[in-house]
Amino acid sequence: MSGPLIFTVEKSRSWIRQNANRINNLVSCSHWQNPYFSSAWLHAWWERLEGEKSPVLLTVQKENGELVGFWPFVERKGILKSKGIWPYIFDEANYFHPLAIREAIPLLVEGLRNLLRKYTFAWVPLMRFEFWEEFIESKVVKGNLLHIARIPRQTFLIEPTLEKFDEFWCQKLGTKSRKSFRYDQRALAGQGDLAFECWETFEDVRAMMPATCVIEVESKKGREAAGLYTVRGKRAFFFELLPELAKTGMVRLSILRLNEEAIAWQLDLLGSNYLAIHHLSFNEKWKKYSPGRQLLRHNLERAWNEGRIIDFLPLRFDYKEKFSTVKEPVRELHWFKRSIRGWIAFRLIRWNMKVRKKMRKRNNHTPSSDNPVSKALRGETL
Repeated sequence: MSGPLIFTVEKSRSWIRQNANRINNLVSCSHWQNPYFSSAWLHAWWERLEGEKSPVLLTVQKENGELVGFWPFVERKGILKSKGIWPYIFDEANYFHPLAIREAIPLLVEGLRNLLRKYTFAWVPLMRFEFWEEFIESKVVKGNLLHIARIPRQTFLIEPTLEKFDEFWCQKLGTKSRKSFRYDQRALAGQGDLAFECWETFEDVRAMMPATCVIEVESKKGREAAGLYTVRGKRAFFFELLPELAKTGMVRLSILRLNEEAIAWQLDLLGSNYLAIHHLSFNEKWKKYSPGRQLLRHNLERAWNEGRIIDFLPLRFDYKEKFSTVKEPVRELHWFKRSIRGWIAFRLIRWNMKVRKKMRKRNNHTPSSDNPVSKALRGETL
């Protein structure tokens, strides 16, 4: 690359809105995909964030002003009047590694490390393993800062090959499961007219949002106040966000209808030759016909034929391992300033992790497969 790269820390609350196009251009050429750091996600989340808030945006630019690195954080209060930084969308996203071309990543990592001269701690959950291994690990292991590094989850992906999707599906599903799935297909089709719909434009996505609400209300999780929209403020958040994502081609909303009734829907996030399955839900009334599984199979085939890498997103479930062609750990990092406050924060977080681990063991807790996609694959309710 010709010319130097310039690292800066931006703290203006309007910077993301003013540079939305530059951020979205970087989404499409970033070395590692991360749809959650598109400008629409960042802006919608910021408007929803309550309390005092100050952005800490790490950027790398070329001399001509082209944005080639972006890692958004926000200030958070810590113990003893200290301050730390957490990533944007810390309560919504599934990945938190930066948007950047490869050459810009070392500047972002070094910039984050240098911020620990001012801040007591930095938290970076759910980073792709390659990013950790190539750019973070050496800084942590060889550095003089306190840290907690762990592998909280795994992620599973499907990388399409030259074989036809039907061949892949049959190979992964097995004879008994294929027979059961075909039975469900015939049984649901016998109930009336089936239609698989796919929407990607601003107008269409906005028009279909009410239909997704109906499905969420009639799903098991919706009735238990644990659906995508039932958490306080989430429906308004996604109603604003998804049409905005559609403006830049970053979302795909699909619906399965039976006799014009919407009975299942899936929310996919799109990138360059990439698709992440963010949510899948169905009307519990049609549970025995596995409508979620049928919609998922339809969408997997479409993404496969488009040549997209399919990302099931972090959390380990049996079905992900069964269908994936790539499995990799996802890393988490707590990084601390070498100071009394940093040491106290380090000890408190380690203690908290140990307590939570003991509680999980006491309750005989194992990660249950309550992920919407997992349940859809098994034909269970959400």
